[in-house]
Amino acid sequence: MGRPAERTSPTSDVALRRETFLGIVLVLGSAVAWSTMGLFVRMVPEADVWSVVFWRCIFGGPSIVALAMIERKRFSFDWQRTLTPAGIAITCLIAGGIVAAIYSMQHTTIANGAVIYSTVPFVAALLAWMWFRELPGRRTTLCTVVAIAGVAVTVSGTIALGGGHLDGDLAMVGVTFSIAMMTVIMRRYRDTPMLESVALACFVAAGFSYWFTDPFAISTGHILLLGLFGLVTQGGGLGIYTMGARRLPAAQAALLSSAEMPMSPLWVWIFFDEMPAAETFIGGALVLAAMVWNILGEIKASRTTAPALVSAGDSGEKGASETVSTR
Repeated sequence: MGRPAERTSPTSDVALRRETFLGIVLVLGSAVAWSTMGLFVRMVPEADVWSVVFWRCIFGGPSIVALAMIERKRFSFDWQRTLTPAGIAITCLIAGGIVAAIYSMQHTTIANGAVIYSTVPFVAALLAWMWFRELPGRRTTLCTVVAIAGVAVTVSGTIALGGGHLDGDLAMVGVTFSIAMMTVIMRRYRDTPMLESVALACFVAAGFSYWFTDPFAISTGHILLLGLFGLVTQGGGLGIYTMGARRLPAAQAALLSSAEMPMSPLWVWIFFDEMPAAETFIGGALVLAAMVWNILGEIKASRTTAPALVSAGDSGEKGASETVSTR
């Protein structure tokens, strides 16, 4: 005679639903925070790329340090594991991505940048296959082809617009490659701490930017606005995501965080009447469909096995590394 199935109490079911709902709200909140990047950039059009990077990172870097200490409940920061060859490579890739992302948003539409950057998971899958022959599944391979087609359609619209828009698109292609490469290195060297690498990248980007501009040449109001930019899109977004992701399966957290893509152009359309080319809508729809299809496939697959929950210990590092916006 088999053992009777274990029953969960109504109280535990209510608590689980409450935790899941809170996780959904928090991860969506992080997507909203990250989606405001373009809005902040448009609010300070006279600031050069170096000034924007400097003040964003000067405020954002310490906020990530504080996040790490709060998350781990200790006043320490693991620099030792960060200052390894893998950690240094990750730091440089993130720092370069931070600078290139701001340049891109100043030279093309926010919608174009969002579409291109959304292909990071697929570029990462391609790089993982090229580097250590990690074979993607059929669904991921097909989604990668669809996403690349979406980017090609988006860039074709940029070429038709002329001007400096193509430079901005190409800069975001560089950002996409940098963050995808960072993701692959994180998979290969899982002991490399994510939060330390992002914080150090902020300090490196700020120090590098300081040599190319006078960051105090802009108004105090704009400095404070750029400081808020760093707090909201770096420490704030990462912190909210970390708290939400631990309450949800990894694939579900990834699906919810992908809401950043359609929201990013929405804010600049509402506040600055920035309307992308028609090709961007087509390309964006292809990329978004590929993202959702791929992630829903992962959720379906996980239900046939054990749910892959993001643990508290991994939520700020390994689990977040594949989905968190580090631009």
